[in-house]
Amino acid sequence: MAVRICIFLIFFSDYFSIYCRVSAYKIVKVANYNIWNVMFQWETRKYFIAEMINKINPDVIGFQEVRADAKDERNQLTELQELIPRYKHLVYHPVAMVTHPAGQQGPPGWEQEGLGLLSKHPIILSHVVNLTIGKGGVDRNKRAILHAQVDIDGDELDITVLHLSYDKAQQCQNAVDVINYIASMGSERSVLLGDFNAYNDFHWPVNGIMKGSFDKQGPCHASSHLDPQGLNQGYGFVDAWVTANGNSKGYTFSNMPEPGLISRPDRILVSLTGLQVVSAEIHGDGKIYQQKYSLQNKWERLKKAYLVAKETAYGPRFKYTCHQDCGPHGSCRCGVCVKGGDTNNCELPFCFECNAEHFNNFILIFVLYSTTLVFFLYILIKMLIQRCFAKMRRAHARVLFLLSNRTLGIVVVCLMAALYFITMTLLQDTLKTVNGRIAEEMFPSDHMMVTASLKFTYR
Repeated sequence: MAVRICIFLIFFSDYFSIYCRVSAYKIVKVANYNIWNVMFQWETRKYFIAEMINKINPDVIGFQEVRADAKDERNQLTELQELIPRYKHLVYHPVAMVTHPAGQQGPPGWEQEGLGLLSKHPIILSHVVNLTIGKGGVDRNKRAILHAQVDIDGDELDITVLHLSYDKAQQCQNAVDVINYIASMGSERSVLLGDFNAYNDFHWPVNGIMKGSFDKQGPCHASSHLDPQGLNQGYGFVDAWVTANGNSKGYTFSNMPEPGLISRPDRILVSLTGLQVVSAEIHGDGKIYQQKYSLQNKWERLKKAYLVAKETAYGPRFKYTCHQDCGPHGSCRCGVCVKGGDTNNCELPFCFECNAEHFNNFILIFVLYSTTLVFFLYILIKMLIQRCFAKMRRAHARVLFLLSNRTLGIVVVCLMAALYFITMTLLQDTLKTVNGRIAEEMFPSDHMMVTASLKFTYR
């Protein structure tokens, strides 16, 4: 018997050795998401995003357009952390201050916008490099790359989060800066998570970043500041989506009802060394949000209208009521975006549906509904006592039960009808604003989330 066991172990030892080496490979899932700042009721949309992240379960997520307040005490990623606490490692860097439409004074909060990273794994170090703003460019927004080194169970993974310019000429300059930085970093295992603002007919900046140099016949020209790289120098990236899905379009922008997905600015680039693409997927269909979060969205819109009315009653500290521009299809009124084009914006204190009088109406309706709630509690107590102390019902009828059950039923019906009539009368224009959502609001992801499963390879 012992001889048979020895022969078995000798014969299969090579197989076990190969199996152990293969099974030792690590799989890491990375994701990229342009969080679309605080557009269209962040207070509701963050639950949808947290639910999506929980379902996808990536190890590391890079974010663009992340908002924070002026003092860096509150940002969108810390609020997501509260909903998905297992992502306990966070890096955030503000890139630019937010300017409100036409320079109008907006409400306090969410004054900064930048790049961020959430991770289940420890972030060893991180830093930010500003990208060059070219002279005479259309896009004058500050751009940067956020680099972080993440410890994936003992192995280092370099993550670079970026958001390139929407201006094509500026993208070429951004690509030069990215190539130089990646080359100087000298990482063996690197991932680029970004909104590259790539256009279907303008692929040269992204291709340049992947190759480390520009095609001579393309519009992006190598400047004196570019040190061209290549495979012989250990430089090179692949597009995770293309590697995993071939010629499939993989569009990620935009998730609006019309015209629908039109391009693929959101990408994950993976280094040729140290990593191998296993799969890549796209998530974030706005139809799911529409089906599941419509009622919560309306409730948050009503709360916002109430807060703006309160602001007006106590003396407004700002004029423009929204934290963002509502785009070409909507106007900002009382803190929410409403349909009807972009020419119906109102400023405090001249928004009639959330003025001081409407704040008083809110208080009156709150008192009426609170009184109604007390009345319902009285009915429940009456029913409970009648059921538990049926024998004593007659003795205490005049003390506790002022009305018969039939009379109570009639009173309840009349009371509900009166409340509905009062609410519709006093807050009719406010409710019209609350219900006047533009189509984009219920397709809340201007960008889709891209994910990629990557296998660690070893030399």
